Amino acid sequence: MERPLTGYGFISAGGAITWGSKKQNIISLSTTEAEYVCLSDAAREATWLRNLYAEIGFPQKEPTLIYSDNLSALAIAENPHYHKRTKHFDIKHHYIRDQIDNKNMITKYLPTAQMTADIFTKALPKQAHELHMKSLGLYPA
Repeated sequence: MERPLTGYGFISAGGAITWGSKKQNIISLSTTEAEYVCLSDAAREATWLRNLYAEIGFPQKEPTLIYSDNLSALAIAENPHYHKRTKHFDIKHHYIRDQIDNKNMITKYLPTAQMTADIFTKALPKQAHELHMKSLGLYPA
């Protein structure tokens, strides 16, 4: 069984400042679980960025916006109540919930066609690849 990929990118001032792509360390039982794990990984990277900005004198006053193209994963992240279908999720993946509760992060739905992070996790048609490269601030030489 293939492990899903996590991919994320953070953009500031029109360009990518950090990004990541890796195989998840779990075998997900659903797409929702894989997307939820990705949200948690992105939240940890966002926390690191928030701390870095604070250390160099630019504390972030507003919550960091994290996009996802999976409505079910967003619903689980935003609603801390018990979900029968998520009882097997590893506790460490609920990090995103804590960050939302602490008002450090907010999540928002973004349609798959606009999800720039897909460039890190799958092969895309040329037109979509070029669109996402521009979204990351990367242009042909």
